[in-house]
Amino acid sequence: MKQINELKNERSLYLKQHADNPVFWYPWSEKAFDEAKKLNKPIMLSIGYSACHWCHVMAHESFEDQETANILNENFINIKVDREERPDIDKIYQMSQSIITGKNGGWPLTIFMDQEKFPFFGGTYFPKEDKYGMLSFKKILKRVIEFYKNNKEDIKKQNSNVLEVFKRLNMRETEVTKIDQCVVDKLKIQLDSVTDTINGGFGSAPKFPQFPSLSFCVDNCSNELDVKKIKHTLDRMCTSGINDYIDGGFYRYSVDDLWMIPHFEKMLYDNGPMMSILCDGYMKFGDDLYIDKAKEIYSWAKLFMTSKEGVFYSTIDADSEGSEGKYYIFSNDELEKSLESKEVDLLNEYLLDFTKPNFEGKHHLHLHRKKEGDFKKNKHKFEKIFNKLTALRKNKVLPSIDKKILLSWNCLYIKGLIKLYKITKDENILQTINKALDFIIHHMMSSETIYSCFNQEPCFPGYLDDYALLGSVLIDYLTIEYNQDYYDACKRVCDDLINDFEDKEKGGFFFTSNRHEQLFHRPKSIGDDSVPSGLVYATDTLFYMGYISGNQNYLEVAERALIYIHKSIDENLTSNVSAINLLNEDKLEKEIIIVRTNQETWEKVTGLEEYYDKCIIFIDKKVDNLPDQIELKKCHGEFTSYHCKGMTCQEPKKTLEDFKKALKT
Repeated sequence: MKQINELKNERSLYLKQHADNPVFWYPWSEKAFDEAKKLNKPIMLSIGYSACHWCHVMAHESFEDQETANILNENFINIKVDREERPDIDKIYQMSQSIITGKNGGWPLTIFMDQEKFPFFGGTYFPKEDKYGMLSFKKILKRVIEFYKNNKEDIKKQNSNVLEVFKRLNMRETEVTKIDQCVVDKLKIQLDSVTDTINGGFGSAPKFPQFPSLSFCVDNCSNELDVKKIKHTLDRMCTSGINDYIDGGFYRYSVDDLWMIPHFEKMLYDNGPMMSILCDGYMKFGDDLYIDKAKEIYSWAKLFMTSKEGVFYSTIDADSEGSEGKYYIFSNDELEKSLESKEVDLLNEYLLDFTKPNFEGKHHLHLHRKKEGDFKKNKHKFEKIFNKLTALRKNKVLPSIDKKILLSWNCLYIKGLIKLYKITKDENILQTINKALDFIIHHMMSSETIYSCFNQEPCFPGYLDDYALLGSVLIDYLTIEYNQDYYDACKRVCDDLINDFEDKEKGGFFFTSNRHEQLFHRPKSIGDDSVPSGLVYATDTLFYMGYISGNQNYLEVAERALIYIHKSIDENLTSNVSAINLLNEDKLEKEIIIVRTNQETWEKVTGLEEYYDKCIIFIDKKVDNLPDQIELKKCHGEFTSYHCKGMTCQEPKKTLEDFKKALKT
């Protein structure tokens, strides 16, 4: 009979995966820390997530191993945290690990700390035996036990040093750097220096998409070379192994420079921004490949990632049946039995090499770079093949899906859906958007709290990313359909950002609210992470709602946050791409256009190219009792549009033709 530890009643899929480990795990709780004090034991904290391949590897090698479990149970209180539920805990211990060891963090994160929650050593994955140039986990444990017993004073001193580093991080200010064209140009130079001109993307393996940087490059093409480079990156990503040709969607990252072999987990927070960038790329460059791939993300999410309530799951695992990528890859035998010989030949010519399997003796589809142009012209030839491979996958075991609903990730995905709807005018996409937002408004918001997560019930008070991205997506929604409930919800978000998250002394916003558990550090950062900076999106949301509603307090708080951002920009601008892209001087005075007319005329507006990326809000001319300064935007006759940029407004336009002319000036 398997031992059951303290994770047995947790809702997190990741925690439940460890409920029958021989390691006696606790969730993050006062009970665990009280037990550590009572037994005078240090704490081993393990942070990961359900779709993390290396988390599974460490679990199988160490946490399911009785000998390792005996060492852990005898000498430590062991705590397991799902980083998707508690990103606040993950953030401060990732930073702590980097401060203590000088190494980059990641998952699984392994932290050793005292009973007061201060870390004294850490790392990421540790192997069962000595390999990869690393000591085995058991050897690490024995050294940590000795160190903790014999160096209590050194640990206290180190804790003070770590706290001092965190304190300096919050106090660190550079000279004020206004985000002008010089900063934009400097970021372009820095991104150019790390652009892979052969394979596309930025940097080398492991190669992540880096969505804020992709978005910046699409937005800031100023010459043919810029266009060529970003199109090359998008083309390679859309046709390489980081894209799933069969089910659709994009994997988290590539383990090589080529984008050939991914880590096979798929994350909602990647596919939302990727959809947005593909839509932007389609509108900018007119390449059908991009809009086709955006539609494939939508199809994938609809089939695999959508709950019966209409909101979106978090992740699909990399592993199935104990093997990474098993669901996604194909053996020679599978291909020969499922396809005609001419179809195998076509695959061999474009997407694989039958004589050279590229992943553990099997094939993962990846377009040969020299065939890219031909493939774009002839991709219709592959439809029948892909349909057969889809049927083949249906006979495989699907990797596990983490079905918790995360607010910030859902908002990133809905932002992509709104862009896709603006292009396609597909009513099914609009229904998808409406159903998801309706669930969020009615089931993840109470009068007291906006929740970060829904897992059978709403749980965990929202973090800055949740509030900021919810506000941002509600503003996006107003550009496809005016909804008073959503407008009011967006104002609620803005008020909560100011009341619960704002740093009243220095400006900007903390990652946690005044209502969250108080840890030894309260993170506050303008840098992009696995999701774009919540502080930046909160500032952008307040600027937009300030100009739309006329609420001066929103604008004043946004200005204070902007000053903080200006003082916090690093020399390495690639860490602050969202701030530079959203809050540069050209975009600070938000352009807000309010159109009062009938539905028939509005549909003509939505057919204009400018409709896609401008903040144009349509309110039927018959609607009255509108809130705030929107009430002043009356319809005079059949058509009236109000064009404002910042605090400056043009003369209202009374005809559709005058409106069109104003859009182009």
